[in-house]
Formats: sequence, C-alpha cells, structure tokens
Amino acid sequence: MMKTVYFKSGDAEWKYELEDQEYDQIIQGILEDGTDFDEMLDESLEILRDISSMDDDELDEDDQIDQTISVAFIWHYFNTLPEDQGRIEGDVVVIEDEDGTGVSVLSADEALEQ
Repeated sequence: MMKTVYFKSGDAEWKYELEDQEYDQIIQGILEDGTDFDEMLDESLEILRDISSMDDDELDEDDQIDQTISVAFIWHYFNTLPEDQGRIEGDVVVIEDEDGTGVSVLSADEALEQ
C-alpha cells in the first residue's frame, strides 16, 4: 500500500507517495521524539509549499528528506485527529488558499467529488 498526499497551488498539483514501511518508520521516530504536533504541522505545510515552488533539479537530498517526513506527518496528523476535529480517512489533499496565507485540507475522496 501507498500513502499519498496531494498538494495543489493554483492550477498546479503535486502528488507525493510513501511506502507504508517508510511511513511507519518516520512516524515512529516522530512519536518517540515527543514532537509538538501543531508546530510540526505548520513546518510540514511550509516545507511542501517551499518545495513545490522549486524545480526538481534544485532539490537536494536534505530537501527530499524534509519532503518525505512532511508528507508522512501530514498524512498521520489528519488521519489521527479526533472525528469532531475533522479527521480524514485515507489520502490527504492540501489546497493552498489563493492569497497564499493558508491551506484547506480535504480527504482525497472528498476532493474527487468536488
């Protein structure tokens, strides 16, 4: 199985996929570190936003690692929220607001219905 996070900005869309095994390792590390989830969410969204504006040949290994961790975390964060706080089941779509100040987050299933 793969875990997927889509990032949309204007007309552009990126698709980031992770193998379950890689995802599990990353999340285990994050949980063991006692990471502040809200802070990490902001950082992860920021990283995806930054990386999406770069050309593929500009990405170095650190960027790719940051991207992988961010994708894993965003998937985990929204799939483990309490239901009354907007939990998403399955793959996640992050849509950047037109003014660039924030994002909307949907499940991939919901996004397809729109």
